Amino acid sequence: MSESVSPDPLHGPGPGADSDFDDWTAWLDREIAAGRDPVPPQREPSPGLSISLGEATDVDPELLAAMCGPDGLGGQSPGQQFGQDAAADVLRPGPVLAALAEQVTGDLGRLDDDQLTGVLRASQRLANREAWRQALVIAEFGRRREAQLAAATARGVPVHCRAGEFPGEELAAELRISGCEAAARIDTARQLTARLPATLAALASGLIDARRAAVISDYTASLSDADIAAADEMLAAYAIEKRVEQLARKAAALEMRLAPQAVRARKERERRTSARVEVRREMSGNASLAAREMDTASALASKAHIDAIAARLRTAGIEGTLGALRVRVLAELTQGRDPLGLIRAGTPAAGNSPAGNTPAGDPSAGDPAGPPPASGSAQPQRHCPAQRGSRPPGSRPDPASSPGPGPVTDPDAGPVPDRAPVQALVNLIVPIGTHLGWSTAPAQAGPHGLLDAAETRDITRAAARHPATRWCVTITGSDGTAVAHACARGQHSWLANFVADSRPTTQPGQPGQPTERGQPAHPPPDAGARLALLFRRLNVTFRPITEGDCDHTSAEDQYLPSRGLRHLVRARNATCTAPGCLAQAVHCDVDHTTPHPDGPTCQCNLAPKCRRHHRCKQAPGWRVEQPEPGIMRWTLPSGRRHTTTPTEYGT
Repeated sequence: MSESVSPDPLHGPGPGADSDFDDWTAWLDREIAAGRDPVPPQREPSPGLSISLGEATDVDPELLAAMCGPDGLGGQSPGQQFGQDAAADVLRPGPVLAALAEQVTGDLGRLDDDQLTGVLRASQRLANREAWRQALVIAEFGRRREAQLAAATARGVPVHCRAGEFPGEELAAELRISGCEAAARIDTARQLTARLPATLAALASGLIDARRAAVISDYTASLSDADIAAADEMLAAYAIEKRVEQLARKAAALEMRLAPQAVRARKERERRTSARVEVRREMSGNASLAAREMDTASALASKAHIDAIAARLRTAGIEGTLGALRVRVLAELTQGRDPLGLIRAGTPAAGNSPAGNTPAGDPSAGDPAGPPPASGSAQPQRHCPAQRGSRPPGSRPDPASSPGPGPVTDPDAGPVPDRAPVQALVNLIVPIGTHLGWSTAPAQAGPHGLLDAAETRDITRAAARHPATRWCVTITGSDGTAVAHACARGQHSWLANFVADSRPTTQPGQPGQPTERGQPAHPPPDAGARLALLFRRLNVTFRPITEGDCDHTSAEDQYLPSRGLRHLVRARNATCTAPGCLAQAVHCDVDHTTPHPDGPTCQCNLAPKCRRHHRCKQAPGWRVEQPEPGIMRWTLPSGRRHTTTPTEYGT
């Protein structure tokens, strides 16, 4: 029994069962005879893989057969095609390879080791192809902004007010990278597309990755047009089978031979403008100290001096590997002590314990209250513990309750040496539970990284004894954002012993003590009393941080905000409020979102911006709004919008 087909005035009856085919062809003849163009009937799309002929013309016939056969993409995984030198193992990156890799990824257990490695190599070629695509896009983006900047410059537009002047910051906001990294990616993309065709082709073919392409770009940027063509061909071929370190050495040697004056000029420029000492956090949780952009001869001489002293320490029987002894020598020298004193003392130096004698805080001359927590500064010291919980009122100090001097005992590390006072050089955000000993939540040492509970308390004790250290307290709500802030004036060396003298009598595992896994338990029963005592003796008065609708109670009738208002704004937003920017708020301008006097000097119209993003905001195409206090809405020259929110402490 055949199925009847209803006539369709637009598409005709449509070919259904065999008995209806005559009806459909008769209708088709009538439409053609009438001069109409009959529309083919709509059909449901069939599932499967669509491969354009242009993409598949160079695909091995055996691979096509495997893809289309019973074990192909519609059936079982064609994993055997990823064996060494098999069709998929040598297939260029593109939609066909992507489809094959996607298919076999769903059933990796069926692949042998050879085939599994082939899938890995295929994935790498696809990633390299995507790096090529990004280079093309970023290069085009850079060219457009360069053209805008050139046009604005030709019209005589002042610096920092020209369209296209901040492409790195715009790209950084989109990719969530630093402005320096974004600018470097623009330079690399422009170099690849304009001067390095062989390297770009190797990237497109999946033969080299983005790191190798960037190395070639960096070391050939100074070469002349006559030299770069040969260097491009040579380095692109060399990069395919060599590690990045080998490629960098060869490229650097080539640059030194072909452009020695440019190499010398770059070294002098960077030594003059970028010399610095950096502290960074290691993945282990320890730290590193490095002098960057040193003169090479000076660096080698310093290393030789450290090596010689370390060798003397080892000969004298001081324990530790030679590498560890070098680190101890560096610490002694940079902290004003004679490392050979370790031989005379025969004991480890206090500054080289696991917690170290690391400075904390960042005092700012003329600003005794100190900046809010979470801000790193190169000015004088601030030390700011961050507190979560309800807001206690400020009150007068209680001199009678001040603890006297005495040994300090850390709940996690046992007795701690009574360190000499240390002037802190970076802001330290310390959860109050960690400071008082009932939590293991880490502290944040400015931009340098996290500190565990034991080293946090060690550092705060040393900083508390220095007269330049200042303390701020920020209270956070349940969502981790700041709700109130206060600053303590003057020196508070008694804080070094406050933890020991206020320790509760609970047993391990009870409220207020770390659990077996080291995670913080609930605050102890006397936590409220201990906090009240701490704030009473600090003599702090909290000011609220505005959220939602602003009543302008903190507004000031002046252009420059007071120190107290700056602290409230920087406690609310601890970093630059531009999307993706991590510049510490203490380094930033406290900027009026709506320019003064049209906008008030108030929490709802102030926000920290690093100098670079402050200038971006004033350039054509950039727009910044603050719909609520601390919530910033940025519109970039591309028209894309990004929103940043107040800092969430503890994340």
